[in-house]
Amino acid sequence: MLQKFDTTTKIISNEQIATNHFLLRCKCPKIAAQSKPGQFIHVLIDEGSNLLLRRPFTIYSIKDDEISMLYQIIGKGTEILSACQQDQQINVLGPLGNCFDLSVEPDPAIVVGGGAGIASLMLLATALRLNGIRLIAMVGAMSSDRLLSIKDLEEIGAEIHITTDDGSFGNQGFVTDSLLAVLEKPTKNGLRNPIIFTCGPNGMLQVVTKIVVDYEIPCQVTMENRMGCALGVCLGCVCKVRLPNAGFEFQRVCYEGPVFNAEDIVW
Repeated sequence: MLQKFDTTTKIISNEQIATNHFLLRCKCPKIAAQSKPGQFIHVLIDEGSNLLLRRPFTIYSIKDDEISMLYQIIGKGTEILSACQQDQQINVLGPLGNCFDLSVEPDPAIVVGGGAGIASLMLLATALRLNGIRLIAMVGAMSSDRLLSIKDLEEIGAEIHITTDDGSFGNQGFVTDSLLAVLEKPTKNGLRNPIIFTCGPNGMLQVVTKIVVDYEIPCQVTMENRMGCALGVCLGCVCKVRLPNAGFEFQRVCYEGPVFNAEDIVW
């Protein structure tokens, strides 16, 4: 397990990039140097928030000694965070959790992000492209005003498939429809040794898991369970994971995860 750092830092920028979604940048040199794709940080808003618990956020990007996080307003904590201004202090603990397993080189890598789930896959996508790996990115959202990361994916040279629930941009439907369309024509789409990486709502992840099991394609999923301590102590973020022989056990998303093999999760 990599070393963790507890850093008080100032916000560089905190900009709204889509409906209810913000991108926050801050300077955390030690965390930036240690972090791997799939890991997350635990953030405490220092100034006048009266928040007792930290909030977990995936690491969206790393540039030199800066890290960024892309987050959605879903409760009091993220609402307060969205109002934070440049130079306001936050406390950042990380990097936390495990990371994606890249011991086998994918050809191609396929990332499947539903809603804000694409935020957990962007650092991975960037690393894959820097290593010259072909990347197919499937991005889904409720509507065009909630689409995330399209420009960033274009800049790294990903092959992008976009779906929206209401058809306001890209194809109408779900991101899993795009996945099926590509997997159904493996030769045409150049799928020699595909590996899938996914994050999004649990319902979407269950569908992705069924698809990859049917097609016998390796898939890693990053879970976004609610967390208390994020250090493996409180057991508030456990998920049910199959054991190799039989049965299951509860594993901590913050510690054994957040990345798991999709077929191991008991939904």
